Amino acid sequence: MTFRNVLVAYNGGAGSAAALEFALWLAEQHEAHLTGILAHGASQFTQKIPAWLTKSLKSSLTDIMDDRIAELTRAFQTATEGRIPPERLHWLDVREEPDQAVARFARLYDLTIVGQYENLLGADELVLHPDRIAYASGRPTLLIPRDMDMAQAQSDTAVVAWDGGRRAARAFFDAMPILRRRKRVILATIDQGRSGNALVSPDNLARILGRHELPLEHRILEPAGSTAATLLKLCQQENASPLVMGAYEHSRWSEDLMGGVTQEMTQTLSVPILMSH
Repeated sequence: MTFRNVLVAYNGGAGSAAALEFALWLAEQHEAHLTGILAHGASQFTQKIPAWLTKSLKSSLTDIMDDRIAELTRAFQTATEGRIPPERLHWLDVREEPDQAVARFARLYDLTIVGQYENLLGADELVLHPDRIAYASGRPTLLIPRDMDMAQAQSDTAVVAWDGGRRAARAFFDAMPILRRRKRVILATIDQGRSGNALVSPDNLARILGRHELPLEHRILEPAGSTAATLLKLCQQENASPLVMGAYEHSRWSEDLMGGVTQEMTQTLSVPILMSH
């Protein structure tokens, strides 16, 4: 089991540069096709151009935007040159709202890689929200910290957040091409004081999931602060990468309004996180 088609969102920021570096490494590992996507909508600046502005000035502003896109395209080409065979490297320049465009194309790919959220000053038409992309695409999305340590990316250990729920199950199986290449896979269940959950039972996990011939290890974790903090602490202790988890236990509206595990994870990102919704 392997990845054949990998999509990486690129916008020139530090987060997307880290995502691209990880994507190149992953594509090399899996001999996969790698497609970069640069999605750019209308900036707040161009939306506010007054109707009375002369045609030549409007054209000049458009030229500035086009030059920025051309520069980012060249940056992608420079970063990828010689890393993987040209026949497996592809590029998409999409004039559409970034989150919507990346989510739409992600549905065609085995995995989409997105850098940690960052506010690009003066380039709001390029900003990406990785949690929204994961939610809207319905496909596995790998979030990469902007200060990614590639030594950690190549860790032999992965952590799967496991509560027996449907999102955790989806994430586990979506991550299978990565998990199969790890020497240790820790299924991490946070003790919430519940009982009688047969899907979380160590016997079932070892007997059924163990048939995939994964080096599984089930751990019951005592809460150490929030759910996100507890899982990230385990990853740091074990030098694990990635953390695999289901996205949005509650509705996205609820997460945006009140916060939640997914939102906290994306804001405190310290290890690569594979999310599935």
